[in-house]
Parts: sequence; C-alpha cells; structure tokens
Amino acid sequence: MNSLISKSTKKKTLNEYGYICFLTGLFFLPSSLLIGAILLLPSAILGTITHKKSFLKDQWNYSLIIFGLFILISAFLQNFILKNAYSDIWDPKLSFIGLANWLPFIWFFWAFQPFLDSKLKRKYFGIIALAGSLPVLISGFGQYFFSWHGPFETFYGLIVWYQRPIEIPGGLSGLFSNQNYAGSWLNFVWPFCLAFFIKERDLNFKRLVIFSFLFSVGFAGFLTYSRNAWIGFVTSITILSGKKGLKIILISLTCLSLLLLLPNFFEEAKKNFQDLLPERIILEFVKEGYVGLDVTRSEIFLSGIKLIKASPLLGIGAGSFPGIFELQTGFWKGHSHNLFIELAISYGLPATIIFFATISSILFLSAKEIFLKEKVDLFLIDKAIWAALFTFLLSQLFDIQYLDGKISIFAWMLISSLKNIATERYHNK
Repeated sequence: MNSLISKSTKKKTLNEYGYICFLTGLFFLPSSLLIGAILLLPSAILGTITHKKSFLKDQWNYSLIIFGLFILISAFLQNFILKNAYSDIWDPKLSFIGLANWLPFIWFFWAFQPFLDSKLKRKYFGIIALAGSLPVLISGFGQYFFSWHGPFETFYGLIVWYQRPIEIPGGLSGLFSNQNYAGSWLNFVWPFCLAFFIKERDLNFKRLVIFSFLFSVGFAGFLTYSRNAWIGFVTSITILSGKKGLKIILISLTCLSLLLLLPNFFEEAKKNFQDLLPERIILEFVKEGYVGLDVTRSEIFLSGIKLIKASPLLGIGAGSFPGIFELQTGFWKGHSHNLFIELAISYGLPATIIFFATISSILFLSAKEIFLKEKVDLFLIDKAIWAALFTFLLSQLFDIQYLDGKISIFAWMLISSLKNIATERYHNK
C-alpha cells in the first residue's frame, strides 16, 4: 500500500515539474526558439512518463503514426531508390532534414496533452502565451516607430535578436523574420485577448491590463500589413463574438468593399474614404498594388499542383519547389505558398490526406464540444484555442508560416488542446 502511495506521489511530482517546464518554455518560445525548446523538451519527456495512456493505446496517434511512416518511407526512397529528374538542382537529403518539421510533433502532440487536459490548464496556457508575447510587441513597436534594428544580445550572446529595417511594402516584424510570421503569431494570441476581455466584465485594473494587450496585439497586427493577419483577426472576432459580431463584420466589409473596389459607384465617398487611409493599406486591396509582381499566387499554386501530378504517391522531395520553380519560370519562391500543396510535393498525396484528415477531425469534433454544447465559465478559452488553430490553418492556404519553429510548436500545442477537448467527455465518464 505504501509503495502505491509513494509511486502515485512521485508521478504527481514529475507531472508538476513537467508542467512548470511546459509553461516556462511556452513563455520564452516567442522570444527565443532555443530557450523555449530547451525547456519544452524535458516537459515532453515528463509528459510521456506521466501520461494516463501509453502512446500506442491512444487511437488518435494511429493515423499520425501512419502519416509518419509514409513520409519516412518517402524520404528513404527519394534518397536511395528513386531517380529524380531534378537531382542537379535539388539535394535529396533535404527530405530527411524536412522530417524535422513533422516527426517530432507526432510525439509532442501526445506528450503535451497532460499539460492541457483541463479548462484551468488551458486558461493558464492562454495567459502565459500572452505574457510571453510582450517582447514581440515591444520589439515590434520599437522597430516600427523608433527604428530599433539591432542585433540585440542577452545572456552573454546566448540569445541574439535580429530585426530588419522596415522597407516598403513591408510591415512590423519584431522578433520574427518577416511581417507574415509576426502576423501569424499575433493571430495565435489575438483570440485569447478577445476571450479574456469578453470574460472580464468588471471595470478594474485586470480589465485595463487585458484591454492593453487587446489594443497592442490588434495594433501590432494591423502594422504588419499582412493580409493573412487582418483576415485572421476578423475571423477570430466572428468566432468569439457569435452571430452579432458576424453581422457587424459582414456589413462593415460590404461597405468597405463597395467604397474601395467598385469603380463607378460612390465615387465621392470612395475618394474621401481612401484619402483617410494610408496608401499602403489601400494597395493591399486594389489591383494597382499588384502591378509589377513577377508571378501571381495562382500561378505558384498551379505550378505546385503540376509537380504533385508528376509524383502523386511519394512526392518529389522536401525543399524541391524553389529550385524547380526557378528552373521553370526564372523566378525564385521559397515555397509553394500552400501547406497542403507543399506537403504533397515533399512526401506525396497519401501522407498529406492522412495528415489533414486527422487535423480536420480534431477540429470538427472539438467544435461540436465547444460550440454545440453548453459550457460554463472558461468555455471562451476553448473557443479562443479553436479560433487560433482555425485561423492559422486558413492562413496556410495562402502562405506557409508553419516552417518557423516557434509557430509550428505553438500550432501543435493548439492541436493537443483541441484533441483533449474533443475527448474530454469520454474521459470524464
């Protein structure tokens, strides 16, 4: 009996240590991928030790294991068996290197779940994510308004922050490599700002702090000049505020579209409204803003789809798109600007279908729990988590921020949270 109590106490202590590492790693993640990863790795190990189920007894892992096997086999065949028509411009070792964007996260998805398996833990997850985003906001505003370019060093050079000077048409990027990555992170934390602000109704210091974050994250997202960030902010507002918010947004967007896009109506009103907006914002929505582009997004997508057709089962290889696209068009693009297309080019359609079917199932089942069942008190945090992942996946249809380590780690934390939400009622029976 005593041995059982001792074992239970030890397991609880390990879980607590893992939880501390998890929250601390999350706090440092947006500022430093290195420190965040150093802390999150032991949290994942401790999460594995203290998990209620073994890895192979959780059926949700099966499809991800199959996905992992598919991409591993694909990478092996691309390196040692298959002949590649683009071997002169592409190194097949990139397929093995590219596995780092996927295989570790199959483990993280499962190992992080003990730290996100209750409403209270998910509330603290949101709080720490916001707190850790403060350096992103400070560095971003410093970059935009005071020309802070760095590099800045701390911990005797262990952390070095590089910030680029902002060049037109670029926007605020802060601690990230460009404004689209910064916008993606701000899209992650924006729903939490909304959830905490809606929940805290009393006018007090706490609400003032929450409003400060709400305003700062919203303003920073606006200054990124990233259309993905703007769309994500509007989408999150719609999800968190419900039908009333949706009506307001639809009416506002309709009026804005009429004023900006219609050439022959409301000319005077259109001119007056455009005079109020900075030219950089207007250029994001009118055809003049696309003059001089070397290639359109749709042309990039079509090129990617053709590459998928060339090798649908196993793909051509991770990192192959830039060189092939440049060979075919003379223009260099770092990726295919669509995560589905990129994964299929890298490792084939079967792996891509399995992966996105799994994530879609988690989104769907968690949505049933969050939106179709009555929840109390902290349900807005779960809504925020759902909105954060949904807007992120929506943005991956037009760009790929997933390849940034900070963003991919946080995205998998969201997936782990939603998996817990989707299965909570079965665990609580």
